[in-house]
Amino acid sequence: MTENNYGQINDFYDVIVIGGGSAGLRAAIEAHDNGSFVLLISKSNQGDPHTVLARGGINAALGTMDPQDNWMIHASDTLIEGEYLADYERVEILCRSAPDAIHELVNWGARFHREVDGKLTQRFFGAHTYRRTVFYEDWTGNEIIRVLMQQVVERKIAIMDNIHITKLLVTNNIHKVDEQSNSPTYKIKGAIGIDVKNKRFVKFNCKSLILASGGYTRVYSVSSSRNYEHYGEGIELAYEAGVDLVDMEMVQFHPTGMVWPENALGTLATEAIRGEGGILLNSKNERFMEKYYPDRMELGPRDVVARAIYNEIAEGRGTTHKGVWLDVTHLPLNKILDRLPTMYKQFKDIARVDISKEKMEVGPTAHYSMGGLSVDVNCKTKVEGLFAAGEIISQIHGANRLGGNSLLDTLIFGKIAGREASIYEKQLQDPEKDNPLALKPDVHIQKFETEPIMVLDDPLSFRREIQDLMDQYAGIVRNATNLRKGLETILNLKDRFHSQTHKLHENELNNERHIQNLIITLEVKSSLLVSEAIIRSALMREESRGAHFRSDFPNINNQMWHANIYCTKENGDGKMILYKKSIKEVKGNLKEVIRDHLKAVHNNESE
Repeated sequence: MTENNYGQINDFYDVIVIGGGSAGLRAAIEAHDNGSFVLLISKSNQGDPHTVLARGGINAALGTMDPQDNWMIHASDTLIEGEYLADYERVEILCRSAPDAIHELVNWGARFHREVDGKLTQRFFGAHTYRRTVFYEDWTGNEIIRVLMQQVVERKIAIMDNIHITKLLVTNNIHKVDEQSNSPTYKIKGAIGIDVKNKRFVKFNCKSLILASGGYTRVYSVSSSRNYEHYGEGIELAYEAGVDLVDMEMVQFHPTGMVWPENALGTLATEAIRGEGGILLNSKNERFMEKYYPDRMELGPRDVVARAIYNEIAEGRGTTHKGVWLDVTHLPLNKILDRLPTMYKQFKDIARVDISKEKMEVGPTAHYSMGGLSVDVNCKTKVEGLFAAGEIISQIHGANRLGGNSLLDTLIFGKIAGREASIYEKQLQDPEKDNPLALKPDVHIQKFETEPIMVLDDPLSFRREIQDLMDQYAGIVRNATNLRKGLETILNLKDRFHSQTHKLHENELNNERHIQNLIITLEVKSSLLVSEAIIRSALMREESRGAHFRSDFPNINNQMWHANIYCTKENGDGKMILYKKSIKEVKGNLKEVIRDHLKAVHNNESE
């Protein structure tokens, strides 16, 4: 690795992975095992990505508890609860590959909970036909990161943490034109960013690049993500490089986040609590899910349970802190300590509540982004050499994600992205032979002065304004009037943002306040783009489907809206343009399984 006079890193990698969570780690492992020279870049500390907060479990139709389960029923559940907005071929890949992904983790040392006979325990999660969620206590994501990090370390894959990427570098591919926009396509060549730890400007060259930087739920004030993650930074990077966005209106609100104390607002109370028998009660001590979803009660789809809680609070049956009660006091203490040890500790430490004796106070929290980057089934974007995996991509979960499918998604499509990025880079000519100047700093590294980094003096106030407007105008329940107000407000904020930023000089990187302002400014920049895409897409979709609920269009309209909504950057003035594509019809045996599944559900509800 070489450095020039500007303190910039100049090195060349076959594959660069941006994102240190489970999708990024699995991608890096696969690319490395396929013979590529890999660099893993993370903005968080090593071993502490957002994935560690995933608690409840990971799905696979193993049939250890319910032998009648299989991957097609898993796929059927996924498509049905996603209101048929997902691409069935990707869902098939997800569910068919799930058992192998679990066995791979076990072989690598994952300590999943087991029954007395040694079989992997599987618990119920909401909207699943059978028990198929494998878990480690209630800290499954942390266990998966432990296992994957061990594999990365054993392979000696290069890692750089505390790096904030500010721009993807692409070249104009004059030989190809995008069919949708009739504009030139682009080819990835690297990325630039800020090394926060060493306070310097950095640049990386590569043949292929994988984005695995997570979702965008932090554009809302109440979120299960930590306050320094999930502002859609990777989505903004890809969009500016020419990648389309899909179904950005589809934001899942998890039904149960903490509502008290204030510093814990939004912190997740895992679905495993309800999976183990937890019940929801309003302030009148009524088990209110009986009237919203009597068939599955608390284990109904997340969008249904979240709206039910929202409605109970809105109609005056909420708790003091604008939540509802989640109760497991009827469960034996030894079961709580065995299955929910982290939740027991979390509520005791943060809220001073002993969940074995007292009810938990919870409410909806922005939790997962079903929308994201447009990729094909091999995780390829329309920018040549640019791939993506994990929560950053779309069309896997549709309009509503099943609990336990997110960790699975990161592993399955992380592996695919790593494989495909490696295959792609091996097909390219050696850059040093193709271009003898490719690795010379004075040719490929632009000076800091020609790559200005724009910073706000008070980015926190901007961030709060964005979150407030998203809460008010584009939350759990939406309508045209509010969405139009939200769009007007976000566009005004964009104008203010660009008029108030100033250039950060390289010598100012030594100032801690300037660094912090820079990081939050980057979060604001991506939040503005993501929020505009959410609002425009929500305004366009004049129906209610899954997590997207329009009070002025409360029903599904398959004739008009059985379609994905895309956001693309206009080639001229950069304006965001929306268009829709019809979703391909489910074919093969899976179509018959879904038909039989729906018939069985209908018969049960009629009895």
